[in-house]
Amino acid sequence: MNIKESIIKATTELIEEKVGDLSAVTSRAIAERSGAALGLINYHFGSKDKLIEMCVQRIANKILFCFYSDEDMGEDTAEQEKVLRRAQKVFDFFFSNKAIARTFILGDLREYRIKSNTGAVQSGLKLAMSSVSNEKRRLLAFILTSVMETAFLTGDSSYDVLGYHLDNKLERDLFLAETVEMVYRGVQ
Repeated sequence: MNIKESIIKATTELIEEKVGDLSAVTSRAIAERSGAALGLINYHFGSKDKLIEMCVQRIANKILFCFYSDEDMGEDTAEQEKVLRRAQKVFDFFFSNKAIARTFILGDLREYRIKSNTGAVQSGLKLAMSSVSNEKRRLLAFILTSVMETAFLTGDSSYDVLGYHLDNKLERDLFLAETVEMVYRGVQ
């Protein structure tokens, strides 16, 4: 393994060990774990923050990839229900991994790429949609992803902004059910 991959591996391990507490992932800890000189972090990645952002993207991408199987849904599950279940999995991931989710959402907002985690969420939602045209599918996935990411970023103000306490799973599910219903009603 080359030094750059050793640094990435060490950083990813530290992020996972610290359960997303990114402030606990220091350059010194990364250097010690990877066996690399401290200066190589900036040399290869520009900054510790850019390195962490890249590693968070990789972690989130791995996790988000597993959300897109329909194993938990029967053939007779309605499309809107499939979309809702996928959205709930993503939203639950956000709230269970707040530091990782915030880092990947803000990173994607700074520099959106099709192969970003936001793009993966959009693709996963599109896969559950079959009754609408491809153009509308893209728009619906974009709208739902944007709503989830923006709602997540409201943080402790979610009740004041949206009328839902999003840290509460029942209210979060209700928020998504109503949002998906509104989006689908608008398509009909």
